[in-house]
Amino acid sequence: MKIDPSWPALSSEEAKRLADEGKANVSPSSASKSNKQIWISNLFTFYNMLNVVLAVLVITTGSYRNMLFLGIVISNFLIGTIQELRAKKTVDSLSVLTAPTARAIRDGKEVVLPCKELVLGDVVLVGAGDQITADGTVLGGEARLNESLITGESDAVLKTAGDKLFSGSFVISGECAVLLTAVGAESYAEKLTAEAKKLKTAKSVLKTTMTKIIKTVTVFIVPMGVFTFWNHYVDQGLSYVDSMIPTVAAMVGMIPDGLYLLTSMSFAVGVVRLAQKRTLVQQLYSLESLARADVLCLDKTGTITSGNMKIKGTVSFEGDDIGALAAEIYLAVPADNATAKAIVDAFGSRNPIEKAALHALPFSSALKYVAADFGEEGCYMLGAPEFVLGEEFADIRKKAAEYSADGTRVLALCRGKFDGKLYKAEKPLGFILIEDEIRPNVAGTFEYFRKNDVAIKVISGDNPAAVSAVAKKAGVIGAENFVDASALSDEELSAAAEKTTVFGRVSPEQKRVIVKALQNCGHTVAMTGDGVNDVLALKDADCSVAMASGAQAASHAAQLVLLDSDFSAMPEVVLEGRRVINNIQRAASLFLMKTIYTFALTAILLFAPFAYPFVPIQMTLIGAVASGIPGIFLALEPNFKRVPKRFMSTVLKRAALGAATVLFGVMAVLIIGEGLGLTIDECSTICTAYTGTASLMTLLCSCMPLNKYKAAIVIASTVIFFGGLSLFGELFMLVPLSAPGRILLLSLLPFTLIQLIVRGNQLRKEKN
Repeated sequence: MKIDPSWPALSSEEAKRLADEGKANVSPSSASKSNKQIWISNLFTFYNMLNVVLAVLVITTGSYRNMLFLGIVISNFLIGTIQELRAKKTVDSLSVLTAPTARAIRDGKEVVLPCKELVLGDVVLVGAGDQITADGTVLGGEARLNESLITGESDAVLKTAGDKLFSGSFVISGECAVLLTAVGAESYAEKLTAEAKKLKTAKSVLKTTMTKIIKTVTVFIVPMGVFTFWNHYVDQGLSYVDSMIPTVAAMVGMIPDGLYLLTSMSFAVGVVRLAQKRTLVQQLYSLESLARADVLCLDKTGTITSGNMKIKGTVSFEGDDIGALAAEIYLAVPADNATAKAIVDAFGSRNPIEKAALHALPFSSALKYVAADFGEEGCYMLGAPEFVLGEEFADIRKKAAEYSADGTRVLALCRGKFDGKLYKAEKPLGFILIEDEIRPNVAGTFEYFRKNDVAIKVISGDNPAAVSAVAKKAGVIGAENFVDASALSDEELSAAAEKTTVFGRVSPEQKRVIVKALQNCGHTVAMTGDGVNDVLALKDADCSVAMASGAQAASHAAQLVLLDSDFSAMPEVVLEGRRVINNIQRAASLFLMKTIYTFALTAILLFAPFAYPFVPIQMTLIGAVASGIPGIFLALEPNFKRVPKRFMSTVLKRAALGAATVLFGVMAVLIIGEGLGLTIDECSTICTAYTGTASLMTLLCSCMPLNKYKAAIVIASTVIFFGGLSLFGELFMLVPLSAPGRILLLSLLPFTLIQLIVRGNQLRKEKN
């Protein structure tokens, strides 16, 4: 767009002065946490504060070695914080690549600036795909905008000189110059642009499950601790020290220490790994959403195809220079898409029309054609044949189908008339044949999703037969099953959503209808796109992925952005999500096992005449070797199995078996030990050795089938545990066992093998 000298553009000095006065387009809130916020949010958690309180209670007893559990708390805090800081640094550096920019006029020249450097009074040039990030008034040109983020209506709105533009809307077609009248906190940008970037929080089974666990622990842990202390101090008449130490031990055991932190850390590691592979994760838990997706909706252009168009040929019905006439239309209308660029590059030098257009209509997803009125030189329309010609398309439908059968995109050029408001086609002059370039390696990507039971839905605004042919070439299974969405009502489209593979002539609103229909059928839907017309569907999908080379609005609306715009990177993202989910699920069973058996044991001992058999330092040793240390290393292991649909039930089954094994053994020690006349310290020593062994057996079961990495983790944990018992028995408040005590321990240890037998049977069933 040419710069008009009459526009009140600012100089660099004026812009700097306005920025210094606080009139820059700066959001008052940051999209990501600051380093200080990360430190604070990881430090002041419920679990950390609870552990500090427990440490204070231990201090009152004078048994300082029982404060060793704080070492795990501090380690988890540092590991989680460092990982989150590392992820923030990586994401922030990559976010620069997708940060919104604007074309502003400074010192009479067009410059590209970050949107946050715009100031009040700037003149900005906007075109198709740009998001409006500050309020303004149109100075010149015209454009069609989608204002759905403001009004809720997705119909394109034509904006001409004098009309107001609001931040949060985005340009569908056309180009115009805008004078900024409200920036930063004074505009809609703070609220609406943030919504467009964040959308809704990514759905996360893991996060929901962790939240439930936290709430459960919060409700029970404090009253259980109070009752346990009361039982020991009042009912059993023990001293303050002998009552407080087992009470703290019980409460420490109830806390699934590090589980929530391990979850965040695992996702943070995933974010860093994907960032190294040029994928920007804008929402932490969106990795999980994509890994769980069973339907992937994608656009043809920019996803299956590269977005580059090649002119395949022209078909003239009456000898007209079809290509040159089409180029004249796009020379009158801003060439703001790949189709326009291909036509202008191929035919723009012929100039069959010398006069400037009296009026031009830019392309829009709703109309699917462009038009220009050259007065006496004629009025011409170019676009999808059925949209340009309407009912008259039936006369040349068969001819168009012949060219589109192999995936060729057919555009019809028609002579028409313009009555000052509407364009109407009068006579078809010919076809322009355009070919989309299919991306390399896309067939392998589709094969990967097919093997993993992810259904592919191709949703495009192009001719359904042509889209079907392109999808078939790219290896989409069922691509021959297509429909023309323009001929369907929303109800009919919803009914066809699950059983149809290719959808052609789809409007932006209909993409949304398809996504919602699939979700209503119980599917987890991922959506990829690169254009403005994909934004509405990206907003509603369970997981949204955008190509960085596409429209800014699409990148802002997506949870994941492929910075190299390479669809073949999608399997890597899915695999990373699977690794995170599977490893967290495995680690969760280790953490929750301790929580379950501690809850159950504490509840039983409130009514049984036995003292709680553990002290905090013993629970710290068991937790460290059976869940804390191995959990961290297991979270880093490659694990690309399909994600089970039921996370909570799978975790609880594994944890419950281990917890039942521990509970049985501990109660047996307390009951039999009393009959044998064993001391409280001996019973505590036997319970520690037995519980640690059972916990290590749970770790072994969670690592099956074994490989060298997992075997090393199990062996290291076992060596640390039994080494601690042997070398530092006094530190962990263990005592030498009498002959009856040794016999009791050796008699109970075989019961820990029950877990191994059950797990082995499960693996055999899975294999079969």
